Amino acid sequence: MVSNKSRLLRLYRYLYVNTDEQHFATKAEIMDALRDDESIYSRQTVRDDIDTLSREGYDIETIVSSGNYYYFGDREFTLDELRMMGDAIASSRFIGRKQKDALLKKLKGFCSRYQADTIERHLICVEPADSGDARIYDMVNQINDAICRGRKIRFRQLGPGTGRRRKASAAGEPVTCTPLDLVWDGRNFHLIALTGEDNEPVLSAAADLADLLILDEEGAPRPAGFRSDEFAVRELASRRTEQREE
Repeated sequence: MVSNKSRLLRLYRYLYVNTDEQHFATKAEIMDALRDDESIYSRQTVRDDIDTLSREGYDIETIVSSGNYYYFGDREFTLDELRMMGDAIASSRFIGRKQKDALLKKLKGFCSRYQADTIERHLICVEPADSGDARIYDMVNQINDAICRGRKIRFRQLGPGTGRRRKASAAGEPVTCTPLDLVWDGRNFHLIALTGEDNEPVLSAAADLADLLILDEEGAPRPAGFRSDEFAVRELASRRTEQREE
């Protein structure tokens, strides 16, 4: 016999995947879907299990009629929220196509199978040739881990050039610093870090970093009164001005 716990999990999964506000399931459909050689589901069993899931906080809605209809209501994310996340993934400049497909597939698991196809909108993203650098994705995760752990990092600064084909061998001497914050300017990630003996704040493009390592050494304290957002705005504005003047 299937245990009560296993039966509840199967019922939960069936309703989560196969029902939503526009698609319902009857007791007969639930019984047919969950019936196997080791168990027999009755209408009362289905009703009792739905009541149990509801008491545990799962939003199983009932449409009262001669036969009653059931569907999974509130979920972790609304459909609009999932679509917004889908748009963010699809338009990301630092996630490659293969990784985007994998993330979108996972995102679709948060809604019913009927809604899944609407998560990935018919959105055409015209991306630059050097977009989708998975190296940046991994590096940003490393930097964030170092910030959360209060540890210093070491990296090499890539030499002149553009695109993803710049090699670490073209990098300069290793730089050890204390990462403070990550900055996203709408197109690229940047790192705000404290460097040198005086722990001066600097802003570096994540795409210019290579061979990044998290060190065991504890990071320097954040300077009193230092505002990363204000610093990033000033630095980025200054660089845009310099580029226009060149």
